[in-house]
Order: sequence, then structure tokens, then C-alpha cells
Amino acid sequence: MTRNPRIEDLIARMTVEEKVGQLGVFADAVRPFAPDINPEANARGAAEVLDQVRAGRVGALFNGVGAAEGREAQRVAVEESRLGIPLLLGADVIHGMRTVFPIPLAEASTFEPGLAERTARATAVEATAAGIHWTYA
Repeated sequence: MTRNPRIEDLIARMTVEEKVGQLGVFADAVRPFAPDINPEANARGAAEVLDQVRAGRVGALFNGVGAAEGREAQRVAVEESRLGIPLLLGADVIHGMRTVFPIPLAEASTFEPGLAERTARATAVEATAAGIHWTYA
């Protein structure tokens, strides 16, 4: 396996706190669905989450929607954190993103692979448009 010198240098410059932060996946209080997922994070508010991103203590935000809010969190990570490491934005899209579909297990029972392929593609397009990089479905 070839090592990437840029990544090796970045890891060498990271503090232990920043390395631990990259392992953390936080329910995203910046986006509208967060109160349902993590009420405690919502109570602290979006400003606190962005402060944690700014400090390099967050590697990923999970389960939210809204490209504008995600873009702002990403801007803070890249432009205002010490090392400028981008966030990984993820979501559980088992029912689709904006368009609601049956869960994949239900689609499988139709014995129509093309149907599952089309709904997965639509979900991927919608998630990408919302700034999501990583999905569960």
C-alpha cells in the first residue's frame, strides 16, 4: 500500500484531541431533524456544534437535511479549523431522502430489481443535492 505524504504530514500535525474528533460522529444539531435524534445536542444549539467543528473535535455530522446548513458547517471545518479537514456528512436514508419510498427489504419482495435500482438512484441524487456524502439505506 502506497502512503500519501500529505496525509502522513496531516496526521503527524494532529493533536490527540483532533484525532479523536475525527473518529466522532455527532447527530447534527445544525439541521432540522437533529432534535429527534439527539435532544441534548439540540439544547446546546447549532452554535456549540459549530464551535466543536471549529476546534477540530468533530469528524462527521449525521442525520440531517439542508444543503445550506451543511455547507456552512463544511465552511467552518475547512476555513476556520486549525487543519481545515472537511466534515463527512451522513444520513440514514432507508425510506429515501426527500421522496419517501418503501424500505429496501419491502422493495426486494416485489422481485423487481429495476424498481430497487431506480429508487436507490433517486435517493442518491437527492442526498447528494443535500450535501450528503455517506448514507445508510
